[in-house]
Amino acid sequence: MDIVYPTIHWGYLLPVILPVCGAVLVLMWDAFLARGERSVIIIISLLTLAAALGVTLGARALPGLAASFGGMYLFDGFTQFLYVVILFASIFAVLIAAAQRELDDTPAGEYFGLILFATSGMMLMAATRNLLMIFVGLEVFSLSLYVLAGYLRARPEGNEASLKYFLLGSFASGFLLYGMALVYGATGSVDLIEIATRLHENPASRGAAFLMGLGFMVVGLGFKVAAAPFYMWTPDVYEGAPTAVTAFMSVGPKAAAFAAFFRVFLSAGDAGGSFDAVLWVMAVLTMSLANLIAIWQTCVKRMLAYSSIAHAGYLMVALVASRSSAELATSGFLYYMLVYVFMNMGAFCVLILISNMREDGSTKLDNLAGLASFRPGLAAAMAVFMVSLSGLPPTGGFVAKFHVFSAALNGGYVWLTVIAVLNSVVAVYYYLRLVVVMYMREPQGGEVRRAPHPGWSYAAAALTLAVASTLQLGIFPSSVLDFAHRSTVFFN
Repeated sequence: MDIVYPTIHWGYLLPVILPVCGAVLVLMWDAFLARGERSVIIIISLLTLAAALGVTLGARALPGLAASFGGMYLFDGFTQFLYVVILFASIFAVLIAAAQRELDDTPAGEYFGLILFATSGMMLMAATRNLLMIFVGLEVFSLSLYVLAGYLRARPEGNEASLKYFLLGSFASGFLLYGMALVYGATGSVDLIEIATRLHENPASRGAAFLMGLGFMVVGLGFKVAAAPFYMWTPDVYEGAPTAVTAFMSVGPKAAAFAAFFRVFLSAGDAGGSFDAVLWVMAVLTMSLANLIAIWQTCVKRMLAYSSIAHAGYLMVALVASRSSAELATSGFLYYMLVYVFMNMGAFCVLILISNMREDGSTKLDNLAGLASFRPGLAAAMAVFMVSLSGLPPTGGFVAKFHVFSAALNGGYVWLTVIAVLNSVVAVYYYLRLVVVMYMREPQGGEVRRAPHPGWSYAAAALTLAVASTLQLGIFPSSVLDFAHRSTVFFN
Protein backbone atom coordinates (compact mmCIF):
# COMPACT_ATOMS: atom_id res chain seq x y z
CA MET A 1 0.00 0.00 0.00
CA ASP A 2 1.47 3.32 -1.07
CA ILE A 3 1.55 6.10 1.49
CA VAL A 4 0.27 9.40 0.15
CA TYR A 5 1.83 12.38 1.88
CA PRO A 6 0.00 15.71 1.91
CA THR A 7 1.31 18.47 -0.32
CA ILE A 8 3.31 21.06 1.60
CA HIS A 9 4.35 24.39 0.08
CA TRP A 10 7.08 25.39 2.53
CA GLY A 11 7.70 28.71 0.82
CA TYR A 12 4.14 29.78 1.51
CA LEU A 13 4.30 28.55 5.11
CA LEU A 14 7.34 30.71 5.85
CA PRO A 15 5.37 33.89 6.78
CA VAL A 16 3.69 31.94 9.62
CA ILE A 17 6.80 30.04 10.67
CA LEU A 18 8.90 33.18 11.10
CA PRO A 19 6.77 34.83 13.87
CA VAL A 20 6.69 31.54 15.81
CA CYS A 21 10.48 31.20 15.57
CA GLY A 22 10.85 34.86 16.51
CA ALA A 23 8.64 34.37 19.58
CA VAL A 24 10.71 31.41 20.76
CA LEU A 25 13.96 33.34 20.16
CA VAL A 26 12.67 36.35 22.10
CA LEU A 27 11.63 34.19 25.05
CA MET A 28 14.92 32.31 25.11
CA TRP A 29 16.94 35.52 24.77
CA ASP A 30 15.07 37.13 27.65
CA ALA A 31 15.34 34.07 29.87
CA PHE A 32 18.97 33.06 29.36
CA LEU A 33 21.06 35.60 27.52
CA ALA A 34 20.23 39.24 28.22
CA ARG A 35 17.29 39.58 30.56
CA GLY A 36 16.05 43.15 30.75
CA GLU A 37 17.56 44.38 27.50
CA ARG A 38 14.36 45.60 25.94
CA SER A 39 16.03 47.23 22.93
CA VAL A 40 17.50 43.92 21.70
CA ILE A 41 14.18 42.14 22.12
CA ILE A 42 12.34 44.91 20.30
CA ILE A 43 14.80 44.77 17.40
CA ILE A 44 14.50 40.97 17.17
CA SER A 45 10.69 41.28 17.08
CA LEU A 46 10.78 43.98 14.41
CA LEU A 47 13.27 42.07 12.25
CA THR A 48 11.15 38.93 12.50
CA LEU A 49 7.98 40.73 11.43
CA ALA A 50 9.79 42.63 8.68
CA ALA A 51 11.19 39.37 7.33
CA ALA A 52 7.72 37.80 7.34
CA LEU A 53 6.33 40.87 5.55
CA GLY A 54 9.11 40.71 2.95
CA VAL A 55 8.46 37.01 2.29
CA THR A 56 4.72 37.70 1.98
CA LEU A 57 5.14 40.56 -0.49
CA GLY A 58 7.75 38.62 -2.45
CA ALA A 59 5.53 35.58 -2.91
CA ARG A 60 4.63 34.75 -6.49
CA ALA A 61 1.20 35.97 -7.58
CA LEU A 62 -0.96 32.85 -7.73
CA PRO A 63 -3.51 32.16 -10.46
CA GLY A 64 -5.52 30.12 -8.01
CA LEU A 65 -4.39 28.94 -4.60
CA ALA A 66 -1.56 26.92 -3.07
CA ALA A 67 -3.06 24.49 -0.57
CA SER A 68 -0.95 22.62 1.98
CA PHE A 69 -1.96 19.81 4.33
CA GLY A 70 -5.06 19.06 2.31
CA GLY A 71 -6.38 22.61 2.43
CA MET A 72 -5.79 23.15 6.14
CA TYR A 73 -3.38 25.89 5.09
CA LEU A 74 -3.70 27.86 1.87
CA PHE A 75 -1.92 30.82 0.40
CA ASP A 76 -4.07 32.65 -2.13
CA GLY A 77 -4.40 36.32 -3.00
CA PHE A 78 -6.82 36.88 -0.13
CA THR A 79 -4.35 35.34 2.33
CA GLN A 80 -1.47 37.39 0.96
CA PHE A 81 -3.25 40.72 1.39
CA LEU A 82 -4.45 39.87 4.89
CA TYR A 83 -0.95 38.82 5.88
CA VAL A 84 0.20 42.31 4.92
CA VAL A 85 -2.54 43.82 7.10
CA ILE A 86 -1.80 41.60 10.11
CA LEU A 87 1.97 42.03 9.89
CA PHE A 88 1.71 45.82 9.63
CA ALA A 89 -0.58 45.78 12.69
CA SER A 90 1.99 43.69 14.58
CA ILE A 91 4.88 45.96 13.57
CA PHE A 92 2.92 48.96 14.87
CA ALA A 93 2.09 47.05 18.07
CA VAL A 94 5.81 46.49 18.72
CA LEU A 95 6.79 50.08 17.87
CA ILE A 96 4.20 51.77 20.06
CA ALA A 97 4.67 49.30 22.93
CA ALA A 98 8.34 50.35 22.97
CA ALA A 99 7.17 53.91 23.64
CA GLN A 100 4.64 53.25 26.43
CA ARG A 101 5.97 54.16 29.87
CA GLU A 102 3.63 51.80 31.71
CA LEU A 103 5.27 48.79 30.04
CA ASP A 104 8.85 49.79 30.94
CA ASP A 105 8.98 47.69 34.11
CA THR A 106 7.23 44.61 32.72
CA PRO A 107 8.98 41.48 31.34
CA ALA A 108 9.85 42.40 27.75
CA GLY A 109 10.41 38.87 26.44
CA GLU A 110 7.00 37.66 27.53
CA TYR A 111 5.22 40.71 26.15
CA PHE A 112 6.76 40.71 22.68
CA GLY A 113 6.70 36.92 22.54
CA LEU A 114 2.94 37.01 23.08
CA ILE A 115 2.61 39.62 20.33
CA LEU A 116 4.43 37.31 17.92
CA PHE A 117 2.42 34.24 18.96
CA ALA A 118 -0.82 36.21 18.53
CA THR A 119 0.37 37.25 15.07
CA SER A 120 0.91 33.64 14.02
CA GLY A 121 -2.58 32.69 15.26
CA MET A 122 -4.21 35.51 13.29
CA MET A 123 -2.31 34.48 10.18
CA LEU A 124 -3.39 30.85 10.56
CA MET A 125 -7.03 31.88 10.95
CA ALA A 126 -6.86 34.00 7.79
CA ALA A 127 -5.12 31.30 5.74
CA THR A 128 -7.33 28.24 5.92
CA ARG A 129 -10.47 26.77 4.42
CA ASN A 130 -10.76 24.24 7.26
CA LEU A 131 -13.13 24.94 10.15
CA LEU A 132 -10.90 23.25 12.71
CA MET A 133 -7.92 25.34 11.67
CA ILE A 134 -10.06 28.46 11.95
CA PHE A 135 -10.74 27.48 15.55
CA VAL A 136 -7.08 26.63 16.28
CA GLY A 137 -5.90 29.96 14.88
CA LEU A 138 -8.56 31.81 16.87
CA GLU A 139 -7.54 30.14 20.13
CA VAL A 140 -3.83 30.76 19.57
CA PHE A 141 -4.27 34.52 19.26
CA SER A 142 -7.11 34.70 21.81
CA LEU A 143 -5.07 33.07 24.58
CA SER A 144 -2.22 35.48 23.90
CA LEU A 145 -4.55 38.47 24.02
CA TYR A 146 -6.21 37.30 27.25
CA VAL A 147 -2.80 37.55 28.93
CA LEU A 148 -1.82 40.80 27.22
CA ALA A 149 -5.08 42.52 28.27
CA GLY A 150 -4.11 42.10 31.93
CA TYR A 151 -0.37 42.48 31.45
CA LEU A 152 -0.14 45.38 33.91
CA ARG A 153 -0.89 43.16 36.91
CA ALA A 154 -0.89 45.98 39.45
CA ARG A 155 -3.80 47.76 37.77
CA PRO A 156 -7.27 46.54 38.89
CA GLU A 157 -8.76 47.73 35.57
CA GLY A 158 -6.31 45.53 33.67
CA ASN A 159 -7.17 42.46 35.76
CA GLU A 160 -10.86 43.14 35.23
CA ALA A 161 -10.33 43.55 31.48
CA SER A 162 -8.40 40.30 31.24
CA LEU A 163 -10.95 38.30 33.25
CA LYS A 164 -13.91 39.75 31.37
CA TYR A 165 -12.27 39.11 28.00
CA PHE A 166 -11.34 35.55 29.01
CA LEU A 167 -14.79 34.59 30.32
CA LEU A 168 -16.80 36.11 27.48
CA GLY A 169 -14.25 35.02 24.87
CA SER A 170 -14.37 31.43 26.09
CA PHE A 171 -18.16 31.51 26.00
CA ALA A 172 -18.09 32.81 22.40
CA SER A 173 -15.52 30.17 21.41
CA GLY A 174 -17.90 27.52 22.73
CA PHE A 175 -20.65 28.84 20.45
CA LEU A 176 -18.26 28.82 17.50
CA LEU A 177 -17.04 25.27 18.12
CA TYR A 178 -20.57 23.94 18.63
CA GLY A 179 -21.64 25.60 15.39
CA MET A 180 -18.74 23.94 13.56
CA ALA A 181 -19.77 20.58 15.01
CA LEU A 182 -23.32 21.05 13.72
CA VAL A 183 -22.06 22.03 10.26
CA TYR A 184 -19.87 18.93 10.22
CA GLY A 185 -22.81 16.78 11.27
CA ALA A 186 -24.98 18.19 8.47
CA THR A 187 -22.39 18.02 5.67
CA GLY A 188 -19.85 15.41 6.80
CA SER A 189 -16.87 17.71 6.26
CA VAL A 190 -14.96 20.57 7.85
CA ASP A 191 -13.38 21.69 4.57
CA LEU A 192 -15.20 24.73 3.18
CA ILE A 193 -14.81 23.67 -0.46
CA GLU A 194 -16.19 20.20 0.27
CA ILE A 195 -18.99 21.73 2.33
CA ALA A 196 -19.93 23.98 -0.61
CA THR A 197 -19.88 20.98 -2.97
CA ARG A 198 -22.05 18.83 -0.72
CA LEU A 199 -24.53 21.64 -0.13
CA HIS A 200 -24.87 21.99 -3.92
CA GLU A 201 -25.16 18.26 -4.61
CA ASN A 202 -27.41 17.44 -1.67
CA PRO A 203 -29.92 20.22 -0.90
CA ALA A 204 -31.24 18.17 2.02
CA SER A 205 -28.03 18.94 3.92
CA ARG A 206 -29.16 22.57 4.17
CA GLY A 207 -31.53 21.62 6.94
CA ALA A 208 -32.10 22.92 10.45
CA ALA A 209 -28.84 21.47 11.80
CA PHE A 210 -26.73 23.26 9.20
CA LEU A 211 -28.54 26.57 9.63
CA MET A 212 -28.30 26.32 13.41
CA GLY A 213 -24.59 25.60 13.11
CA LEU A 214 -24.10 28.59 10.84
CA GLY A 215 -26.04 30.70 13.35
CA PHE A 216 -23.77 29.66 16.21
CA MET A 217 -20.75 30.49 14.07
CA VAL A 218 -22.19 33.97 13.48
CA VAL A 219 -22.32 34.42 17.26
CA GLY A 220 -18.72 33.27 17.76
CA LEU A 221 -17.24 35.31 14.91
CA GLY A 222 -19.48 38.27 15.72
CA PHE A 223 -17.92 38.38 19.19
CA LYS A 224 -14.40 38.44 17.76
CA VAL A 225 -15.15 41.31 15.36
CA ALA A 226 -17.08 43.19 18.10
CA ALA A 227 -20.35 43.31 16.14
CA ALA A 228 -23.69 44.07 17.80
CA PRO A 229 -25.14 42.62 19.92
CA PHE A 230 -21.89 40.86 20.90
CA TYR A 231 -19.72 43.93 21.50
CA MET A 232 -20.50 44.43 25.20
CA TRP A 233 -16.96 43.40 26.21
CA THR A 234 -15.14 45.80 23.93
CA PRO A 235 -15.26 49.21 25.72
CA ASP A 236 -14.27 47.85 29.14
CA VAL A 237 -11.53 45.55 27.83
CA TYR A 238 -10.10 48.21 25.52
CA GLU A 239 -10.07 50.79 28.32
CA GLY A 240 -8.54 48.46 30.93
CA ALA A 241 -5.82 46.93 28.75
CA PRO A 242 -2.48 48.71 28.12
CA THR A 243 -2.97 51.19 25.28
CA ALA A 244 -0.47 49.39 23.03
CA VAL A 245 -2.42 46.15 23.51
CA THR A 246 -5.71 47.94 22.85
CA ALA A 247 -4.34 49.23 19.54
CA PHE A 248 -3.30 45.71 18.53
CA MET A 249 -6.62 44.19 19.62
CA SER A 250 -8.59 46.75 17.63
CA VAL A 251 -7.02 45.71 14.30
CA GLY A 252 -5.43 42.25 14.20
CA PRO A 253 -8.26 40.07 15.54
CA LYS A 254 -10.73 42.02 13.42
CA ALA A 255 -8.82 41.21 10.23
CA ALA A 256 -8.49 37.51 11.09
CA ALA A 257 -12.12 37.06 12.19
CA PHE A 258 -13.51 38.89 9.15
CA ALA A 259 -11.33 36.70 6.92
CA ALA A 260 -13.04 33.64 8.41
CA PHE A 261 -16.43 35.36 8.05
CA PHE A 262 -15.84 35.96 4.33
CA ARG A 263 -14.55 32.45 3.64
CA VAL A 264 -17.38 30.73 5.51
CA PHE A 265 -20.27 32.72 4.06
CA LEU A 266 -19.02 32.85 0.50
CA SER A 267 -18.41 29.10 0.60
CA ALA A 268 -21.89 28.45 2.01
CA GLY A 269 -23.42 29.65 -1.29
CA ASP A 270 -27.20 29.92 -1.40
CA ALA A 271 -27.47 28.31 2.04
CA GLY A 272 -25.74 31.31 3.54
CA GLY A 273 -28.42 33.54 2.03
CA SER A 274 -30.66 32.64 4.97
CA PHE A 275 -28.48 34.92 7.08
CA ASP A 276 -28.47 37.93 4.77
CA ALA A 277 -31.11 39.68 6.84
CA VAL A 278 -29.34 38.79 10.09
CA LEU A 279 -26.02 40.23 8.90
CA TRP A 280 -27.84 43.30 7.52
CA VAL A 281 -29.38 44.01 10.93
CA MET A 282 -26.07 43.32 12.70
CA ALA A 283 -24.30 45.82 10.44
CA VAL A 284 -26.90 48.53 11.08
CA LEU A 285 -26.99 47.99 14.85
CA THR A 286 -23.20 47.83 15.14
CA MET A 287 -22.42 51.12 13.43
CA SER A 288 -25.51 52.97 14.72
CA LEU A 289 -25.23 52.09 18.42
CA ALA A 290 -21.45 52.55 18.49
CA ASN A 291 -21.54 55.96 16.84
CA LEU A 292 -24.32 57.22 19.08
CA ILE A 293 -22.62 56.06 22.28
CA ALA A 294 -19.23 57.42 21.16
CA ILE A 295 -20.67 60.94 21.06
CA TRP A 296 -21.00 60.98 24.86
CA GLN A 297 -17.53 59.66 25.72
CA THR A 298 -15.11 61.91 27.59
CA CYS A 299 -12.25 59.38 27.61
CA VAL A 300 -10.42 59.30 24.26
CA LYS A 301 -9.41 55.66 24.70
CA ARG A 302 -13.02 54.63 25.31
CA MET A 303 -14.15 56.78 22.39
CA LEU A 304 -11.71 54.94 20.12
CA ALA A 305 -13.12 51.66 21.44
CA TYR A 306 -16.60 52.60 20.26
CA SER A 307 -15.04 53.91 17.05
CA SER A 308 -13.55 50.44 16.52
CA ILE A 309 -17.00 48.90 16.95
CA ALA A 310 -18.46 51.36 14.42
CA HIS A 311 -15.80 50.45 11.86
CA ALA A 312 -16.66 46.79 12.40
CA GLY A 313 -20.16 47.80 11.31
CA TYR A 314 -18.83 49.34 8.09
CA LEU A 315 -16.86 46.15 7.42
CA MET A 316 -20.07 44.16 8.03
CA VAL A 317 -21.56 46.19 5.17
CA ALA A 318 -18.85 44.76 2.91
CA LEU A 319 -19.65 41.26 4.19
CA VAL A 320 -23.35 41.69 3.39
CA ALA A 321 -22.56 43.11 -0.06
CA SER A 322 -20.23 40.20 -0.84
CA ARG A 323 -23.27 37.97 -1.32
CA SER A 324 -24.23 39.77 -4.53
CA SER A 325 -21.05 41.67 -5.46
CA ALA A 326 -18.24 39.40 -4.27
CA GLU A 327 -15.21 40.85 -6.02
CA LEU A 328 -16.02 44.52 -5.42
CA ALA A 329 -17.03 43.98 -1.79
CA THR A 330 -14.05 41.76 -0.98
CA SER A 331 -11.53 44.16 -2.51
CA GLY A 332 -13.22 47.02 -0.64
CA PHE A 333 -12.95 45.08 2.61
CA LEU A 334 -9.25 44.37 2.05
CA TYR A 335 -8.46 47.99 1.23
CA TYR A 336 -10.48 49.20 4.22
CA MET A 337 -8.57 46.88 6.58
CA LEU A 338 -5.20 48.14 5.36
CA VAL A 339 -6.21 51.79 5.73
CA TYR A 340 -7.68 51.03 9.15
CA VAL A 341 -4.33 49.68 10.35
CA PHE A 342 -2.55 52.95 9.66
CA MET A 343 -5.18 55.41 10.84
CA ASN A 344 -6.25 53.53 13.98
CA MET A 345 -2.80 52.41 15.14
CA GLY A 346 -1.55 55.93 14.46
CA ALA A 347 -4.28 57.41 16.66
CA PHE A 348 -3.38 55.08 19.52
CA CYS A 349 0.30 55.94 19.09
CA VAL A 350 -0.47 59.64 19.59
CA LEU A 351 -2.59 58.73 22.61
CA ILE A 352 0.34 56.84 24.18
CA LEU A 353 2.70 59.78 23.67
CA ILE A 354 0.18 62.17 25.22
CA SER A 355 -0.35 59.90 28.24
CA ASN A 356 3.46 59.69 28.65
CA MET A 357 3.57 63.45 29.14
CA ARG A 358 1.25 63.28 32.14
CA GLU A 359 2.04 61.96 35.60
CA ASP A 360 -1.31 60.17 35.90
CA GLY A 361 -1.18 58.74 32.35
CA SER A 362 -4.77 59.85 31.81
CA THR A 363 -6.39 59.81 28.36
CA LYS A 364 -9.27 62.17 29.12
CA LEU A 365 -10.48 64.40 26.31
CA ASP A 366 -9.60 67.51 28.36
CA ASN A 367 -5.97 66.40 28.45
CA LEU A 368 -5.74 67.07 24.72
CA ALA A 369 -6.90 70.65 25.12
CA GLY A 370 -4.46 73.05 23.45
CA LEU A 371 -2.18 70.22 22.31
CA ALA A 372 -1.37 72.14 19.14
CA SER A 373 0.22 74.94 21.19
CA PHE A 374 2.91 72.79 22.82
CA ARG A 375 3.03 69.60 20.66
CA PRO A 376 2.07 70.79 17.15
CA GLY A 377 3.46 67.67 15.47
CA LEU A 378 1.36 65.32 17.58
CA ALA A 379 -1.73 67.49 17.08
CA ALA A 380 -1.28 67.51 13.31
CA ALA A 381 -0.82 63.73 13.20
CA MET A 382 -3.90 63.16 15.36
CA ALA A 383 -5.89 65.52 13.13
CA VAL A 384 -4.95 63.48 10.04
CA PHE A 385 -6.07 60.25 11.74
CA MET A 386 -9.36 61.74 12.94
CA VAL A 387 -10.14 63.09 9.46
CA SER A 388 -9.38 59.68 7.97
CA LEU A 389 -11.44 57.78 10.56
CA SER A 390 -14.38 60.05 9.80
CA GLY A 391 -14.05 59.24 6.09
CA LEU A 392 -13.19 62.68 4.72
CA PRO A 393 -10.87 63.38 1.75
CA PRO A 394 -8.00 63.44 0.97
CA THR A 395 -7.27 60.51 3.29
CA GLY A 396 -7.38 56.75 2.91
CA GLY A 397 -10.50 56.55 5.06
CA PHE A 398 -12.50 58.35 2.38
CA VAL A 399 -11.40 55.98 -0.40
CA ALA A 400 -11.99 52.92 1.81
CA LYS A 401 -15.54 53.92 2.73
CA PHE A 402 -16.29 54.94 -0.85
CA HIS A 403 -15.41 51.48 -2.16
CA VAL A 404 -17.28 49.61 0.58
CA PHE A 405 -20.40 51.73 0.16
CA SER A 406 -20.14 51.45 -3.65
CA ALA A 407 -20.06 47.66 -3.33
CA ALA A 408 -23.21 47.74 -1.18
CA LEU A 409 -24.95 50.04 -3.65
CA ASN A 410 -23.85 47.87 -6.56
CA GLY A 411 -25.27 44.83 -4.77
CA GLY A 412 -28.68 46.47 -4.43
CA TYR A 413 -28.44 47.32 -0.72
CA VAL A 414 -29.63 50.90 -1.09
CA TRP A 415 -31.03 51.37 2.43
CA LEU A 416 -27.98 49.80 4.01
CA THR A 417 -25.79 52.24 2.08
CA VAL A 418 -27.93 55.19 3.15
CA ILE A 419 -27.74 54.15 6.82
CA ALA A 420 -23.97 53.68 6.57
CA VAL A 421 -23.51 57.14 5.03
CA LEU A 422 -25.67 58.73 7.74
CA ASN A 423 -23.62 56.98 10.40
CA SER A 424 -20.46 58.37 8.83
CA VAL A 425 -21.94 61.85 9.13
CA VAL A 426 -22.70 61.27 12.83
CA ALA A 427 -19.14 60.02 13.39
CA VAL A 428 -17.70 63.24 11.93
CA TYR A 429 -18.97 65.05 15.04
CA TYR A 430 -16.98 63.16 17.67
CA TYR A 431 -13.87 62.78 15.52
CA LEU A 432 -13.66 66.46 14.62
CA ARG A 433 -14.57 67.45 18.19
CA LEU A 434 -11.17 66.06 19.13
CA VAL A 435 -9.52 68.30 16.51
CA VAL A 436 -11.41 71.31 17.85
CA VAL A 437 -10.25 70.55 21.40
CA MET A 438 -6.62 70.30 20.28
CA TYR A 439 -6.59 73.50 18.24
CA MET A 440 -9.26 75.78 19.71
CA ARG A 441 -9.09 75.30 23.49
CA GLU A 442 -6.55 76.46 26.03
CA PRO A 443 -4.37 73.85 27.78
CA GLN A 444 -5.84 72.74 31.10
CA GLY A 445 -4.32 71.58 34.39
CA GLY A 446 -2.11 68.59 34.88
CA GLU A 447 1.62 68.24 35.08
CA VAL A 448 3.32 67.68 31.75
CA ARG A 449 6.41 65.51 31.40
CA ARG A 450 9.03 67.40 29.40
CA ALA A 451 11.60 64.60 29.30
CA PRO A 452 11.01 62.43 26.22
CA HIS A 453 10.57 58.69 26.66
CA PRO A 454 13.55 56.54 25.56
CA GLY A 455 11.24 54.83 23.06
CA TRP A 456 10.40 58.13 21.35
CA SER A 457 12.31 57.11 18.20
CA TYR A 458 10.15 54.01 17.77
CA ALA A 459 6.97 56.04 18.18
CA ALA A 460 8.25 58.66 15.75
CA ALA A 461 8.89 55.96 13.15
CA ALA A 462 5.38 54.55 13.70
CA LEU A 463 3.78 58.00 13.42
CA THR A 464 5.70 58.90 10.27
CA LEU A 465 4.71 55.65 8.59
CA ALA A 466 1.08 55.96 9.70
CA VAL A 467 0.63 59.58 8.55
CA ALA A 468 2.40 59.04 5.23
CA SER A 469 0.44 55.86 4.48
CA THR A 470 -2.92 57.37 5.47
CA LEU A 471 -2.39 60.28 3.09
CA GLN A 472 -0.83 58.19 0.33
CA LEU A 473 -3.74 55.72 0.38
CA GLY A 474 -6.12 58.66 0.02
CA ILE A 475 -4.29 60.61 -2.69
CA PHE A 476 -2.67 57.81 -4.73
CA PRO A 477 -4.75 54.70 -4.02
CA SER A 478 -4.60 53.03 -7.45
CA SER A 479 -1.66 50.64 -6.91
CA VAL A 480 -2.99 49.28 -3.60
CA LEU A 481 -6.52 49.06 -5.01
CA ASP A 482 -5.17 46.99 -7.90
CA PHE A 483 -3.44 44.73 -5.38
CA ALA A 484 -6.75 44.38 -3.49
CA HIS A 485 -8.65 43.52 -6.69
CA ARG A 486 -6.06 40.88 -7.61
CA SER A 487 -6.36 39.45 -4.11
CA THR A 488 -9.98 38.42 -4.59
CA VAL A 489 -8.92 35.55 -6.88
CA PHE A 490 -10.03 32.92 -4.30
CA PHE A 491 -13.61 34.00 -4.71
CA ASN A 492 -13.73 33.89 -8.52
